[in-house]
Amino acid sequence: MDFEDLFNTPRKMRIAGISLVFMLAFPLYFHFVPSLLDEDMIGGGSSGQSGNWEVGFAETPIILQETQVLGDGDTHDTFFDVMTELNLGYVELNVDCNDNDDPGPGFTDRAEGTSDVSQVEGEFAEESADGPCSGGDSGFTFRWDITQNYTGANYTATGMSESELRDMWMDGGTGRGTWAATITAEINSPPSPLGSIIDSDEEYDITWTAMAYELILQPVVEVEA
Repeated sequence: MDFEDLFNTPRKMRIAGISLVFMLAFPLYFHFVPSLLDEDMIGGGSSGQSGNWEVGFAETPIILQETQVLGDGDTHDTFFDVMTELNLGYVELNVDCNDNDDPGPGFTDRAEGTSDVSQVEGEFAEESADGPCSGGDSGFTFRWDITQNYTGANYTATGMSESELRDMWMDGGTGRGTWAATITAEINSPPSPLGSIIDSDEEYDITWTAMAYELILQPVVEVEA
């Protein structure tokens, strides 16, 4: 078929003209139209459309518990491996003890502890503390916040986009790794021949907790009166 055969009738000329118009119009449309649209019409820009949100947290605690009986000056190294795809709110170490075998006050055993966070992703401060084994709120507690300002409490966010909230409640991949601490026992026995028999050691309950969570977002729908 010769090139002239494509234009030798009025009908063929109309088809060719329409085809040429489409060939020129489509590239121009996709080039200019996006720049003419308002950002709110295409999702409010990079951060999304702002509004009010009900913010909640579905928590999944990761717990490791152990019990150790230690004599005076004895130490125990405890380790807690944390690996999860969920966000982490905080990591906590709680050491409890109850000295209930002494004849009177003044001979309460104690717990001492120092942390080791060198094998954990992120920057976290080392902790050290001690406390009496007096029952109730005894021993000591270490806590490291992984997600800033995390409490696990639900609340209502106003004037924020979904992406802004998700960025706010992300742990950045920190807190994973091996958390460690050394527990040292201090046994205070009565000064008598039977003192070391009555109170020669103490039982320490060690509990590690990593609070993992999933962010739950629900848009607030305003109902007109």
